[in-house]
Amino acid sequence: MTSRRTRSSRLPGGKRSSCRPCTCSVRGGQMLVAVLALGAFPGPGTGRAVSQTTQPTTQGAPTITYTEPAIGFELELPAGWEYDRTRFQDFKDSLGLLRGREPGGRRALQVLVFRSFPMKPFEDWIVDFGKALAELANAPRVDWQTWSLPPRAGVVLTLTSRLAAVTTRSHYLCVPFDPNTVWVLVYSGSVARPEEEAAIRQDFDRLAASLRIYYDAQEAERLVPAFERGRVLLERLRQQAARVQPDDTERVYEILLRGKPIGYLTRRISREEYVFSTPRAKRRYAKEGLRVRERSWRFADDGTVRHTRLDLFSSFDMQDELMENRQTQIPPPGDLPELLIRTDQVVREGEVLFSSFTTSRDVGLPEPSKPIEVGPVYLDQAWLRLLPWLLRDATHEAYAVACYDFETRALLSHVITPLGEQKLPDFRGSVRVFEFRDGFINRPGRLYSDEHGNLVRLETGELVLRLASRAEIEQRYGQRRDEARSRFRLSDE
Repeated sequence: MTSRRTRSSRLPGGKRSSCRPCTCSVRGGQMLVAVLALGAFPGPGTGRAVSQTTQPTTQGAPTITYTEPAIGFELELPAGWEYDRTRFQDFKDSLGLLRGREPGGRRALQVLVFRSFPMKPFEDWIVDFGKALAELANAPRVDWQTWSLPPRAGVVLTLTSRLAAVTTRSHYLCVPFDPNTVWVLVYSGSVARPEEEAAIRQDFDRLAASLRIYYDAQEAERLVPAFERGRVLLERLRQQAARVQPDDTERVYEILLRGKPIGYLTRRISREEYVFSTPRAKRRYAKEGLRVRERSWRFADDGTVRHTRLDLFSSFDMQDELMENRQTQIPPPGDLPELLIRTDQVVREGEVLFSSFTTSRDVGLPEPSKPIEVGPVYLDQAWLRLLPWLLRDATHEAYAVACYDFETRALLSHVITPLGEQKLPDFRGSVRVFEFRDGFINRPGRLYSDEHGNLVRLETGELVLRLASRAEIEQRYGQRRDEARSRFRLSDE
């Protein structure tokens, strides 16, 4: 992390036609530590990726699971594609969540969400959307048919467009999530032969069938009391932050995926002064705050090694926040000696947060993301690590805050509920247990802390972090880490 003050350098989505039916009519419509431990990495040839567990579909084609906790859904995406989760806007009142492209460039997909207050009833909205698509693509017709994922009913729009000598077949799955939100999946492919249209539709149907929706508008309403408790907690933190004395001992955790050890993570939390001014500045500008350093090493079966360095700083007056998440992918011995480095940098000044993202394969520096206003229930990532300590005397009620999420590059709700004390094998004394959930994903995780709020164990999905000794970690992973580090002269810092 550097100390420059400027925002850019302070951190190291014709012919008019009607929409005609082809079948029938429509009637009525965040634990960051987990991301750090697993790490979402670009595949070959891509700068930004969705990277989860690869698995075969029933047809045998490998897929990767794409999870979007901010909206609350999952999809099984084609493996080997290039993906970009950077937010974008192609239509009015829309937010683009994902863009994907086949390596050959003949297939592509997008995921978007349309949201407005008020929004037309879905049966009217879909007609307008179909007309807009026809005009945009200069398509002679748009076919549509109903689609169902109980209790929701949606529509598939299909059109063919031509640009010069290229013919493209596109399918749009539109699903209302609530009266003000419509989710859209776009799948397109270039058509050189008539039979390719059927193949494109088959692949689209397979992708659409994998949709799992966890979004629940009523759940958001039920969280209102939890957010109020979170707001009160943050007010108390603002008053006490400067007096906090964290245990700055570095702790080591082994990472297990589906029960298999794959690497380790270190964490150190301390008080520290951060200098914002440059060495040449006429006036020194610095603030004291909470500093978090996390480092992880993960080792894949194919010899690939992934190193992650996360640095967080939050000033005690809660007005300044700095985050840098740097992930390095080291190829197996014998592969092309090329490192893939991905860096997320985030700066918050008062109520406004700025983020940027680069990779070692970017030709030029991308434009920073649009600023995000954080609001009164926002909690810095550094303080998120101390939530178990902040809730040490709390009742068994849910507390909700909003946090920045590196994977989606957006704010995500984080709900945590104290469950009381229990015993853990291989740990002296009792631990405090907390259940947590990020966004709308319906699989809560569990966090176990000691009496001082220090992390002892984390369980989220198939990922587990467990407190370990440095000697145990060095014996299991030291040689592999040092070999990977020496090939590219890398250090933990």
